[in-house]
Amino acid sequence: MNSPHNRYSAARPAVAQRGVVLVIALVMLVMMTLMALSAAQVTGLNERMVGFARDRDVAFQAAEAALREGERVLQQAVLPAFDGTAGLYPVLPPGDPPRWKTITWPTSSVSYGGTIAGVAAQPRYIVEEIAILPGAGESLDAGEPETTNAYYRVTGRAVGGEGNTVVVLQTTYRRR
Repeated sequence: MNSPHNRYSAARPAVAQRGVVLVIALVMLVMMTLMALSAAQVTGLNERMVGFARDRDVAFQAAEAALREGERVLQQAVLPAFDGTAGLYPVLPPGDPPRWKTITWPTSSVSYGGTIAGVAAQPRYIVEEIAILPGAGESLDAGEPETTNAYYRVTGRAVGGEGNTVVVLQTTYRRR
C-alpha cells in the first residue's frame, strides 16, 4: 500500500516546520487576554459609578428630609426668634455672603429630628430670613389691612454613606 505516489504515506520525509501556528496562537491568546482585562476594568468602573450614584441619591434624600423639617418650622402659628440660635438666622446686611456658605455646619445648624439609615451623619438644616416686605407685589383693597410677606431660605445639607458625598438643597419660602 505504500506506493511512491501516495501523498499521505508514513514513509514521507518530514518537512521543516517554522512554528507559524504557534506564533499565531500566542498572538491570539495575548489579544484575548487584553480584551478580558479591558472588560474587567470597564466592569469595575461601572460598579464604582453605580456606587457613587447610589451614595449621592441617599445623600439627596437625606437633605430633602432635613429641608422639609426646616419648612415645618416656618409653618408654625408663631415663629421663634431668628436670633442666630437653633439654626434660625436673621436678615443679613446687604453684600454679606449667605450664612449657609459661611457657617460651621455641625455646630451652627439643627440636626434632623429622625434617623435616616445609610448615611455617615444625620442631615442638618438652617433657616435664614431673607427679607420682610410690607405688601410686596399686592394690590390693596379699601378697608383691608396691609399684609406683610416674609421670605426665608431653608437649606438642608446631608452626607452620603461614605461621608465624602455632600448634597445641599435649598428652598425659598414665603410666609404671609
